[in-house]
Amino acid sequence: MRSRIVRVRTSDTEFSRMKDIATARGLSISEMIRRVALGVRMPARTFDANHAATLARTLGEIGRIGGNLNQLVRLANSGRIAGRDDELTRILADVDAVRFRLRELLT
Repeated sequence: MRSRIVRVRTSDTEFSRMKDIATARGLSISEMIRRVALGVRMPARTFDANHAATLARTLGEIGRIGGNLNQLVRLANSGRIAGRDDELTRILADVDAVRFRLRELLT
C-alpha cells in the first residue's frame, strides 16, 4: 500500500513535458516518476496518428533539406558558391530544426 506522498516542484514546461511522456507510455505521471526514480523499465512509447503526422512532416523536411543540399553541392562544384552565406545559414538552421524534432520523437 502506497501511503507516502512526495511533492515535486516543476515549471509549467517541465510538467507539460512529463505529462506528454507519461501519456505516450500509457502511464500516470506518478507511475512514470516512480519508475524513473527506482530504475524500473518503462513501457515503449506508443505510436499514434499524431506521431505518424509528425514523422511525415519531418520526412518532408528532410527531403526539402536534401534538395537544398544537392543544389549547394552543384553550385560548389561549379565554383559559384561565393556570396551564398545567408542561404547556407538558413539551410543549416533547417538541418538543426530537423535534428531537434527527431530527438523529440525518439525520447
